Amino acid sequence: MEEAGKRKREEYSSDSEQRSRSRARRRRRLAAQAAALRSENCAVEVAAREAVGRCAAVDAENELLRAREAELAARLRSLRDDLQAQRMQQQEALPSSSPPQPPPPPRPSTSVDLNH
Repeated sequence: MEEAGKRKREEYSSDSEQRSRSRARRRRRLAAQAAALRSENCAVEVAAREAVGRCAAVDAENELLRAREAELAARLRSLRDDLQAQRMQQQEALPSSSPPQPPPPPRPSTSVDLNH
């Protein structure tokens, strides 16, 4: 019977070692996963900072474009006002008593052949 007890202790010791090796493998696997996740997090943080920088640059460019659009809109209004004033001056310069007359139609030519 002592042999059975010895086998049981050896089996228990073997199972214990196997569980210990399994836990060590699991810790190594989890450590590798944690390292990969930390690396991925760093890459995501870098990409996020770059995106924020690009967003700020686009916002600044948009602000400049809005200001330029406002300048151009004001310039267009000014040009339209000038054109309207110029047209009004031209209309005032025309005689108001009669509307403009169309040019007379061309006369038919009446050439005479003197050789006959």
